[in-house]
Amino acid sequence: MTILVTGGAGALGSYLVKKYLAEGHRVICLDNLMKTRSTENIDAFMRDRNFVFIKHDIIDPMDFPGEKIDWIFNAACPVSCISLQIDPIHTVKSCTTGLINMLELARKHNAKLLQCSSADIYGEMKDHPFRETDRGSTNTLSPRACYEEGKRIAETLCMDYHRKYGVEVKIARIFNTAGPHTQMTDGRIPSIFIYNALAQRPITIYGDGTATRCFLHVEDQIDGLHRFMSTPFDVTGPINIGSTDEVTVLDLAKRIIAKTGSKSEIIFDRKDDAPLLRRPDTSLAKSLLGWEQTKSLDELLDDMIAHYKSKGLPESTVLVFSVTYYPDHGPAEAALMELARLMPETEFHVITSRFHSDRRAVDHYDNVTVHRVGFGSTWDKYLLPFLGAVKALKLNRQYHYRFMWSVMASYGGLTGLILKLLGNRASFILMHGQDEKLTGWRKKLSKIIERRSDSVYSAENRMENDKFIETVRKTYAELTAKQEGKLLRPL
Repeated sequence: MTILVTGGAGALGSYLVKKYLAEGHRVICLDNLMKTRSTENIDAFMRDRNFVFIKHDIIDPMDFPGEKIDWIFNAACPVSCISLQIDPIHTVKSCTTGLINMLELARKHNAKLLQCSSADIYGEMKDHPFRETDRGSTNTLSPRACYEEGKRIAETLCMDYHRKYGVEVKIARIFNTAGPHTQMTDGRIPSIFIYNALAQRPITIYGDGTATRCFLHVEDQIDGLHRFMSTPFDVTGPINIGSTDEVTVLDLAKRIIAKTGSKSEIIFDRKDDAPLLRRPDTSLAKSLLGWEQTKSLDELLDDMIAHYKSKGLPESTVLVFSVTYYPDHGPAEAALMELARLMPETEFHVITSRFHSDRRAVDHYDNVTVHRVGFGSTWDKYLLPFLGAVKALKLNRQYHYRFMWSVMASYGGLTGLILKLLGNRASFILMHGQDEKLTGWRKKLSKIIERRSDSVYSAENRMENDKFIETVRKTYAELTAKQEGKLLRPL
């Protein structure tokens, strides 16, 4: 078969791609990369002759001349509130205009279409668990409505195309699915809890922690979707596919802290408008699909934690520009060395001037790797902006840095500025030293570097080490959200 997966670079879609390629089918992956920002989840398939990746937004119509599409899995829509609320109009269009385009494609190719619907169509309900016959109770005026109402009208569109045009549709109501490919900065639990636990940041719970969720391993979800897609024409659903093992949000946070050995504290913030309960009745999936959950919550969490640890946090490797570094260093560089000592989970790559001919090009000090550029003279600091930028570009091809630091707004800061002007997307953080007294053109250049920096720490606003590290970790989270076009918290 030829199988089209929209949203195929995402956590769920990439597992569908993997499954059907392994079975020898031709798979077309459509994704605008708005949520993932990369093809990381599907890079392993790029050279497979049966795989085609097309960067495209389903809001815009598309045809596939010369292709005969058999199945369509429509998973193209942001799911996390911090993603879907950043552009709620686009979210609504993905659920409506985008789905219409896919239904028209299914109609043209006489293809089956499975709509990845959501537990959110039920809204806030008192009856528990949720059954497919329940009508739900959503708030059309809430910040979540772009997704909740979008998914509801999407189900309506599927049934209208089924009744009017005879399009074969399957409506799968997906409940809180997660797995190793879930972006750790996704914003949903459990991924955001694991992300913050590994980063030793506070874990924030919106509300008092008594809300409950049921989390399904993505491999179980893929099995359910495949079984559903394989049913006869008249089995349209909707069918709930999710775990029935309920856990409170507070208990989940405690379990993740224990599993990661984290020192993260749990803090509570104002409740968002997410439903308090979300447990599915999966009787229909069992009777119609012969489907049952096979993986426990502990297996899900262990798989995600292991994958996130192997991958590393966005801030696990950072690039630093410094005119000098040990053993040729001053107070500002000493402050950086102390920061590195107190953050052993972070790998610091420092690009600095060589200054002395007997200094090695590369040195390692615990979690710090020093790369020296220049010819071993005092003139090396003037060459740092250019030789440092060349070195940074080479290293970036290997490490894909998300964060660049500069110790002081001098020649090292100029290196960061050059990289920003060349289009580098890493967040640029500037740390001023106490002895940085600039005048004339240096002062003007420093102001330009400050304006192009994403965050600035001055000597005056430095605090004791523990507080400063806590602030740095918070800055990493804020800048990561900015890089990925996400909100810091749900509206």
